[in-house]
Amino acid sequence: MFDSTLRRLRSTPVVLVVLAALFVIVSSVVLPRFITTVGIILIPLTLLAFAAVVTLFLLPAHILPAVALVTFALIPARILPQDGPIGALPLTTMIIVIWALRRLLPTKTDASPATPPAPFRSATRYFALLFLVWTLFTLARTTDLQASLGWMISFSAAVLLPLCIGTSTREAYWIRRTWLLLGAWLGAYAVVEGVLRFNPIWGTLFSALGLTDHQHWSVYRADASFGHPLFAALFFAVACALAIGIWLRENSKLALAAAVFSSLGLVTTVSRGAILAAAIAIGFAYAVSLVLRGEKRWGKFALLAGLFVIAVVGLFQFDAFTARNNSVEAELSSQARDLGVWVSVQAANLTGWIGSGPGTSGITGRLFNEVTIENSLLQLLISIGLPGLALFLLMIGSAIAHALSRRAVGAAAALAAYTVCIAGFNAIDALRPMHLLLGLLLILALNPSRADAAGPLESGRAPTARRASGAPNGGMHDSDAGAPCTLR
Repeated sequence: MFDSTLRRLRSTPVVLVVLAALFVIVSSVVLPRFITTVGIILIPLTLLAFAAVVTLFLLPAHILPAVALVTFALIPARILPQDGPIGALPLTTMIIVIWALRRLLPTKTDASPATPPAPFRSATRYFALLFLVWTLFTLARTTDLQASLGWMISFSAAVLLPLCIGTSTREAYWIRRTWLLLGAWLGAYAVVEGVLRFNPIWGTLFSALGLTDHQHWSVYRADASFGHPLFAALFFAVACALAIGIWLRENSKLALAAAVFSSLGLVTTVSRGAILAAAIAIGFAYAVSLVLRGEKRWGKFALLAGLFVIAVVGLFQFDAFTARNNSVEAELSSQARDLGVWVSVQAANLTGWIGSGPGTSGITGRLFNEVTIENSLLQLLISIGLPGLALFLLMIGSAIAHALSRRAVGAAAALAAYTVCIAGFNAIDALRPMHLLLGLLLILALNPSRADAAGPLESGRAPTARRASGAPNGGMHDSDAGAPCTLR
């Protein structure tokens, strides 16, 4: 332990020197060209970016995925740069890349304890590898190389790269806790925003930056810190499913608070697809919790069933929901979705169901109609074909199966909510910052902590885990910390 700490202290100045040298070189090239057009503000912004990178190398590595989640949730993507390299690798995803690089650096660790076999986790990695191979194949026949390369870089860095890291139990703990806290606080903020019909913090920020207002619907739809109600709805749906799954298995007050406020925040977004996704995920968590072995808190099951019925009845009495459900824009949206299905089938058939290239669903779809395909799964069907879509779903399905085999109902429900929710809008193929959330959910599902998992499903007993130094909640020892990418 002492040798590892000493080595890290010695390597820190080296990293700082290298980064400083890189900063000077880049500045000497970039500043003379852009200082006249961008202005003197470029210098403090560059220094701020450099300080942020240095901070990411100094923070404990295991909290960086949670830092990426906080950054995604509190800094809307619409105010961040989207052009050039940033378009291919969003700033939030860069945090994951730095985390992965730090985890992959060789470090001296103690002998690894025996771990139970994890066939579903191995299957997730194999499906991810096959997915990568298939997308590279479709990349060779893409209709837009720049768009496909950008999509590949973003998805690989945010989703596939975390699967190359060994056990990430501590990272999963902080992701879980951070998502619950953000779901509770931002959900409560969304309720206040819905009552005020104005976004006091982020709305003021958008106005100060001269950004247009998204509120063009027949009813006011809260978007909290996310810049769009659909983004907020996905985040709240996942938070609600995660919280309900945890609450059914544990006596967690944080999970209960997150479930209440995130569900209320979800309703204020008036997003029908996300509300349906949350309902499906909660029903899934409810059914799975009933089937799993172990102590049953029947009062919780009865209370949740009653609240679910009341929530459904109350939702249809919610003025904003009924007004939007009966509005002309809702009818036009439904017609556009139906047309999108037809366009997707035609576009997929055009390429022989092999795909036109990663990230090209919009380009290929517009050959038949200008309609936006508001379904991420249909977009993947067009861009990477039927085999790519199947591998994508198998990767997610095996991760859910692994979470359930470790009794991590909350993580499984959260990943299910995400998958159903992205079927309601163009998230995966068109919105690259959304890749980050899928990567974090895969970390959460594949690395349940002791608080999440009561033990393998087949044994009905809690596994023994050695307490790791600094591991929260008595988490399992990071036996694979710093291990290279292996698909075992």
